[in-house]
Parts: sequence; structure tokens; C-alpha cells
Amino acid sequence: MDVNRSTWARLRLELRVIGIAPPMTALAATLGGAILVIVMHATGASAEHLNLAAGAVLAGFAPLGTAVAASSIVGRDSGAELVMTTTVYRRVLFLRVGLVVVPAALVTLVDAVVFRALNAWPVGQGTGGYVLVWAPPMLWLVALAMLTAIGLRSSGAASGLIGGLWLAQELMGPAIRGNTVLRAQYLFMGIGAKVPAHEWTVNRIALPAVGVVAGIAAGLLLGRPERFVGSDAA
Repeated sequence: MDVNRSTWARLRLELRVIGIAPPMTALAATLGGAILVIVMHATGASAEHLNLAAGAVLAGFAPLGTAVAASSIVGRDSGAELVMTTTVYRRVLFLRVGLVVVPAALVTLVDAVVFRALNAWPVGQGTGGYVLVWAPPMLWLVALAMLTAIGLRSSGAASGLIGGLWLAQELMGPAIRGNTVLRAQYLFMGIGAKVPAHEWTVNRIALPAVGVVAGIAAGLLLGRPERFVGSDAA
């Protein structure tokens, strides 16, 4: 019981440190997108438009909003000096990121279930799409956002770079899909049209693989937390 109280007290403390802005940023895109799809369904939108909208929310807006929120946490803690005297900073930071990413992931999963129930579903996606449509892009973007924020010591710069990368993928989709290497890192694979099974499989494996590597690299950079004291989090 004492352990549980201690755990909940720690989580509440970290939530207070994070503030309301990062969780709201992470949830705004996925909740707002869900509302849009539901309104489109209620007003008689075509199946094609519903499918595209659902895919955009799951593979696009939800991962982007979560990544921007995650990057905003890096370097913002003015009490980092105190943290370093009591625990390992990387554990603190990854816990705080988890407090933002996990709720966003759960809400996105609920979105996927609701979209499927409304028959607003990306073309060619089966039940595996409940997770596979959004989880690999979310892991990829969040990990890269964290690595960029830590490497540049600026959450603002990280948000800009991640947003630019996301937009480039959205606008340059045909060119990216036509390149064997870039296609494996394409966030929106299988959203607008059905793709060959082997391309989908490679893409869904390659995205989280790069995300894991980026997460490990971010953890290694966090081995020297003193470099973040006084850093510009804007």
C-alpha cells in the first residue's frame, strides 16, 4: 500500500512539473480529429472521404501532436539541478514523456475502434490496423522529436524540424513512395490506397526500428544531464 501511495505521489508530482500544456497538445490533435470524422459521418460524407480523414487522424495528426508535446518537455525543468542530485535524469525525462505519450496512445486506440465502427477506415486495413496504422508513426515521430530536442537543447527547434519533416512527407508522398529507402520511413503508408503486403510489412517494421534507435541515442545523450541546466527550452 505504501508503495502504491509513493508511486501515485510521484506521478502526481511529475504531472505538476509537466503542466497541462503538453498533455493537452498531445490529446488535442487526436480528439479534434475524432470529432471531425464523427461530424463528417453524421453529415453524410462519402466513404472515400471518411476513410482518408480517419487515416489522416490516426497516422498523421495524432503522432504529430504527441511528438510535439513530447519534445516540449525536454529542457524545460528549472529544477533539473535538484533532480540530478537524487536520481538519473534520463529516468525522470522518460517518465514525463510517458505520462504524455501513453494517454495519447490510448485515446488514439479508442479513435481507431470508433472509426472502424463508423466504417471510416483506411483502405485495405484489417483488425491489425487498430494499432499498426498509428503506433509505428507515433513511435518514430516521438523518438525523433526527443532526440532532436535533446541534441539541439531546444524544444522549439525540435518541434519545427519535426513539423517540417511531417509536412514534407505529406506533400511529397508520391516521390517518397517511389524511393525504396524513403518508402520504408513513410508515415502515411497504406492510408490513401492499398499497398502490396510486403511494402506494408517492411514499412511497419522499419518505422519503429528507427524509433527505437533514436530513443536509445536520446537516452545516451541524457547520460550528461548537466548540459540541459539553463538550456533554452523555447
